Amino acid sequence: MSNELKRFFWYCSFFIGALSYLIYRYLFLESATVLHTELLVPLALVAITTCIIGVYETIKCQGKYFWIAVRCSLFIPNKKTYVSLSYLLRIKIPGSERYFLVKGSKVNQYQPVGGVYKLVGNKDIYKEWEAHPKADKKNIKDLRFFVKAKHIPDIIRWFKSRKNRETGVWREFYEEVLETEILTKENFKTIRAEYLYSHENILSEQNRFEDEQYHTLIYDIFQIELNMDQVRELEALFARGTFTNQYAFVTKDEIEKECFWDHKLRIGQHTKFII
Repeated sequence: MSNELKRFFWYCSFFIGALSYLIYRYLFLESATVLHTELLVPLALVAITTCIIGVYETIKCQGKYFWIAVRCSLFIPNKKTYVSLSYLLRIKIPGSERYFLVKGSKVNQYQPVGGVYKLVGNKDIYKEWEAHPKADKKNIKDLRFFVKAKHIPDIIRWFKSRKNRETGVWREFYEEVLETEILTKENFKTIRAEYLYSHENILSEQNRFEDEQYHTLIYDIFQIELNMDQVRELEALFARGTFTNQYAFVTKDEIEKECFWDHKLRIGQHTKFII
């Protein structure tokens, strides 16, 4: 539990205590002494005011994640939760409604270029949050792991700080598009990626993995701004065919249906986040 949340519960406790005293003082205490009128009542009023301000500041600090923090701390602190923190790239030919996807390496489906972020530096999430890596233990730097729900608020706060983790999108683009020779390194020596928004699915009830009860998924969505040489290469690729066993150009309607080519080929469910 974060220090902010601990203070919140202390504020709530003092508020209830002070309010209970005032109710007792004015509804049940028939004859109040000077101790009550000149000391305890002013103290109770000061305590209530301070607690209200403190609760407001705590909620403001947590932002939209406040009730998630309360839920994780009080109701499901030890529930096993799968966490995946990743990015997806929207790649389109200008003037076209076709989205460029690649074939998944682990799942038989087409999906956006992208993947999970990696840790950078010496941060040890396995010690700090008692995290356990997903099955692929060769990539323990991947931000894809299991934790107890009580750590979720700290994980979100850390992820949003952008500290000790990747912030760029080049690595997955290079691995999925250039190393596979779908596109050429000559025209794609660099890419310009514009951050659009993040899609968050916090603490959804799922059990895809053993003993897991919740999913917490965050996708950062970026749009690749293509220069003229890059546009021409993508157009040439599209002209050779709308799909191969490595890539596909699909429509918004096909993404929403999660399939194409007469329902024979799958599109990843998360692809809709790039639309």
